[in-house]
Amino acid sequence: MKHRWYLRLLLFVCDVVLLETAFFGVYWWRFHTGMFTNPVSFTQSELLGPSLVVTGYWILLFAWFGLYRFDPLQSRAAALKSSLKAAAFGILILFILTFNPDQPLPSSRIILASYGLAIFIIVAGNRLGLLTILRELRIRGIGTLNTLLVGGGHRAQTLLRYISQHPELGMRVGESLVELPDLPILPALPKRAGTLSRLRNILQSRKIDAVLLVPDDPHGNRTGRLLRILRAFRVRTFVTADQYPRLIGEVRPSRVYGHPLVEIRAELLSGTEQFLKRLTDLVFAVFLLLLTLPVWLILIIFVPLSSPGPIFYSQKRVGLNGKSFTLYKFRSMRRDAEAQTGAVLAVAGDPRITPLGRILRALRLDELPQLINILFGQMSLVGPRPERIEFVERFIREIPLYERRLKVKPGLTGWSQVHLKYDRNADQIPVKLKYDFYYIENMSLPLDVKILFMTLFVILRGEGL
Repeated sequence: MKHRWYLRLLLFVCDVVLLETAFFGVYWWRFHTGMFTNPVSFTQSELLGPSLVVTGYWILLFAWFGLYRFDPLQSRAAALKSSLKAAAFGILILFILTFNPDQPLPSSRIILASYGLAIFIIVAGNRLGLLTILRELRIRGIGTLNTLLVGGGHRAQTLLRYISQHPELGMRVGESLVELPDLPILPALPKRAGTLSRLRNILQSRKIDAVLLVPDDPHGNRTGRLLRILRAFRVRTFVTADQYPRLIGEVRPSRVYGHPLVEIRAELLSGTEQFLKRLTDLVFAVFLLLLTLPVWLILIIFVPLSSPGPIFYSQKRVGLNGKSFTLYKFRSMRRDAEAQTGAVLAVAGDPRITPLGRILRALRLDELPQLINILFGQMSLVGPRPERIEFVERFIREIPLYERRLKVKPGLTGWSQVHLKYDRNADQIPVKLKYDFYYIENMSLPLDVKILFMTLFVILRGEGL
């Protein structure tokens, strides 16, 4: 299908209807079958409010797990896996919230476990059923994508033959925009000798649903320029699997399972996911500020006692899209620590770090004031750590692809922080960058939760240094 928002709406409506059905079905089983003790009778009007709250809970959870970022080319195994994760996580939360020591444990847990199974069947069944129907429609030529091939040569010919042999992909390649007029292409396919401006003209004048990028470009420079054009037109873009490593950290990949294709998306998170991530940031930041208030009061007293100077340390860092902002920390070094050395990375046994500062860094408590940066929207709870302007300018010159980590909002903690310690020297930055790219390519709210829990274990083990 070309208009995926119709599919998302269909999934949403089916989810709501079946979630309401499951709620009332479990209620009937619990209170009207005589299988359980303590029968209680509620009217439908009394149940409507709670049922809507529970359904809303599941809908938000499904969106949080990306289940409404529906991809018609997704494998059924991947849909099953994501559905299982969402249902298991959601029912675990309900287990915790509804635990009552006064209730008979076996019966209450059996009911909730059965409800969880019903939720899994609903969310997985909706998606597996829709994926199966769409696949059959594509095979019959219904809902196919009007596809433009950008590229030429033998690699393009091989890909075209492959697509013609796999109608379940739903790609109808109508013409090609070749980079050089003399490159061979399948004779039956109309070709246009192309330039970047020609690509813009085709996208403006014709209804193109998808683009296959197969440029004869070993260094990926032309691919990058083509991608910038395609982003502006918001068309689905596919590259061959061997091309993707050139784009690492630049886009969000989505593997077309069972086929040598990768769909690349400039939008790392959907609008709904961006909203939920920001909402999660605000809720957790306020909660952590209140929870750590006693720690703030203690540090406000002891930081200046440990070493003369201000309590807080502010510094310009580089954030989203290269925009600078002021980052705040509890001071962990001597005052004017870089007055003579300039901007340098901290090293093991760094004499500039105060005795209290070593404890703060080991427990990551020096980062607490960055909760203020999160409230201001300059940072997120999870993301690549923001670096200083001097370091960013240097790393962009020295480390290939470094600037791509600026595509996302920096975080209080991140995937690299839970696997690596503080940077000791610039040689560790490329290693850290690989972890940052992994996060960028796999951004999701469940991954954020995983990183937050891993951060907690790092703090409890005192592995911040």
